[in-house]
Amino acid sequence: MTPARRNPLDGALCAVENVMAAFGGVVIAVTMVLVSTDAVLRHVFSAPIPWQFTLTESYLMVAGIALGLSWGYRTGGRIRINLLLASMPERLRRPMLRLGNLLVAPYIAVLAWKAGERTWDAFANNDMMMGIIDWPVGWSWVWVPAALVVLMLRLILDAFGDVDGADSAAH
Repeated sequence: MTPARRNPLDGALCAVENVMAAFGGVVIAVTMVLVSTDAVLRHVFSAPIPWQFTLTESYLMVAGIALGLSWGYRTGGRIRINLLLASMPERLRRPMLRLGNLLVAPYIAVLAWKAGERTWDAFANNDMMMGIIDWPVGWSWVWVPAALVVLMLRLILDAFGDVDGADSAAH
């Protein structure tokens, strides 16, 4: 589909996905620098960054991975078994892909809801991870429901949109 004919909802969702993926990429780059700096400080100067592991494990990696979910799906970064699709007549491919998206979207919606509940509870109860720094748990969770909602919207939009069933990354 050419960009000039793109559905405005698809264009808006693509923009959101691109921003989220870019932010996720920055977070992963910061993670890499932080882990590398900690490793050098730990092994060369015997002076590790004491809070690095918690920040990286519970916050940065969660955000970095979650924020790229929908963009990754849209750009073809997913597992699809094309053997079945390749053996189907052309007229059945798109309906099968649409059906698959419609079957997966409610599952992703439930995951988003449950993650949203956990996030809400963490913020409402002021949950903390104790350590050198008292880390607020809610900020560890907040990325997951946000990313899953965007992925769910992408699945629904693709189920009803003009997606090429032969293309592994139709956007």
